[in-house]
Amino acid sequence: MIKGNYLDKSILAPFAAIYGVGLAPLLILPFIFTSVMSEFGVGESAAGSLITYYIATMCIASLAVAPIIGRAPRRTLALVATLIAIIGSVAVMFVDSYAQGVAAFVFAGIGSGIALSCGNAVVAGYKNPDDSIHKIVLIGTILMVVLLNLVPSAIGHWSLAGAMGVLALVHLLLLPFILMLPQHPVPAVQQESAGQSATSVLLKPVSLAILAMVGFYFIRDTMVWVFAEHIGTSRIGMTPDSLGFLFGIHGATSLLGPVILLWAGTFLSRGWLLALGIVSTGVITHLVTQTDSYPVYAAIVVLWSTAHFFTYSCMMALASVADTKGRIAAAAGSAVMAGTAVAPVLAGYAFDLGGYGTLGYFVAAAVLLTLVSGLYALYATHKAEKADSLQAVPQAE
Repeated sequence: MIKGNYLDKSILAPFAAIYGVGLAPLLILPFIFTSVMSEFGVGESAAGSLITYYIATMCIASLAVAPIIGRAPRRTLALVATLIAIIGSVAVMFVDSYAQGVAAFVFAGIGSGIALSCGNAVVAGYKNPDDSIHKIVLIGTILMVVLLNLVPSAIGHWSLAGAMGVLALVHLLLLPFILMLPQHPVPAVQQESAGQSATSVLLKPVSLAILAMVGFYFIRDTMVWVFAEHIGTSRIGMTPDSLGFLFGIHGATSLLGPVILLWAGTFLSRGWLLALGIVSTGVITHLVTQTDSYPVYAAIVVLWSTAHFFTYSCMMALASVADTKGRIAAAAGSAVMAGTAVAPVLAGYAFDLGGYGTLGYFVAAAVLLTLVSGLYALYATHKAEKADSLQAVPQAE
């Protein structure tokens, strides 16, 4: 069921770029959010704005390199990006004001966004990107488990500096794997779609549908994730220690998502897997916003990470299949950041309008938009694959 070498450099190198540098900040977003509030003495609105600046910078940086990622020196680019992320994270540890914190977070975000694009583009050029993505996401869930156990303790001792110090250390430890990234795509992939510019590929309906799907998915997920700790303490009445323990289990069960996907992929089609993931994650996060029950909240938080990593793996595999040169996958990394950046603002607006009830409606709308975009992307990708297979069949004379 779980076959293949997970410790090969073809898996560990893009994992380091995608998760170790690109997505690591998102894995601990609730803790960054609350520690920003306590460190700078600001409220939810100001903390949410800082998070938005941070993630928006990741998005812009990732999107900026997407059109050139097919010919850019990926190893060099990812190395520079990782160093930027390290410097920015360390700078946050020593800032004295909210304004300085914004500047340091923005600088770190540039590095994370570029590294994410590089890693996604490398995987998209593999012969079997679906399988590689599943393996990378599985290893990424292990990183999530580690972070969700280390960061709360670090914050307890050093507040925001502790969280950013852990991030900087993770980036630093994964530098050797960043150096294993291929500098350029393999020649066969470089020749493919030679007549199409990067911009024309990204403006195709299938590309736009995939980017919309990923963006709406992360809007829905992050609207709830960024406030998950706040919901647990203020609405459910959990203590910080018990909530930290629950999030530790949440991280551990995230390992099940890619495992279930590898198993389910043997007898379910790509379309069924994606639709199942979108609907299940939508139901779970909607329940998080609506329940007042401790047992229900605890159960769905544990299920949340499993369903999330299952679905994210499906989406990135679809992006890789749609464009083997990695341009859509790289741009999908930007869509992740865009959705994550917009989400705190939308969640705050929903709370102002009508509290958790209105937030639930926002979540439901995002689920519907994700599903519609995903179904169209599946249809367009399947149609393109069918056309390519017909062209590959020799014509009878």
